[in-house]
Amino acid sequence: MTETTFENAVDEMVGRLHPILLTIQQGGGEEALYSLQQQLIDLMALVERNPGIEAATGDLYAAAEALVADRTTCSQPIARKLRLLVHAHQRFREHLSTARPLKPGRRSVWLHGNLRFAA
Repeated sequence: MTETTFENAVDEMVGRLHPILLTIQQGGGEEALYSLQQQLIDLMALVERNPGIEAATGDLYAAAEALVADRTTCSQPIARKLRLLVHAHQRFREHLSTARPLKPGRRSVWLHGNLRFAA
């Protein structure tokens, strides 16, 4: 995969995350969380393992998961959880800018909390 092709693929996948995160921010539940998880898994399948990206990915998912869980139990304060999700998404994008493509023929496994990424 050329560098331009890799960057385009990553940009396209990151673009798919935005509507999912908006859905979660606006009250989306488990279905939106599952969509986020699948998008993150698909994205990580393209990327060489990187601890910073792995942590940022886990933080993004954990922030989304906390928001969904708290909304279903009517827990407060939602504003703080929304802010955490927005900041986690920003950190994720910053860390993803350092991503390198997974070398052909290689597989990687990403582990973080409830997420297991097998690429």
